[in-house]
Amino acid sequence: MHNLYIPVAAILLAFAIIFGGQALSDSQVDDDIKSLIASQLDGDDEIELQAMKEIQKGYGVCGEYRVAGQDHSFSPFYYSKVNERVTLGAESDRYRRHCGN
Repeated sequence: MHNLYIPVAAILLAFAIIFGGQALSDSQVDDDIKSLIASQLDGDDEIELQAMKEIQKGYGVCGEYRVAGQDHSFSPFYYSKVNERVTLGAESDRYRRHCGN
């Protein structure tokens, strides 16, 4: 019976490492996007994100942002994980190419 505990514990540990690492990675991407948007807007304001979806097999993210605490509507953005660049606005070529329908 003791021989059963070791493989079960190893499997549970492997799952925790895999899925825990993925959750931390996703959180870091959100923080990177917020930081890049804030720097493009020339401010240190907190940025809110919504309606985010991964595209291009996980190499890009489309979504919407706004400055926290303001009543403005959300504006679209595209973020490339490959070169870590964010593009703001639905009129931009990069947004239309990657996120447009």
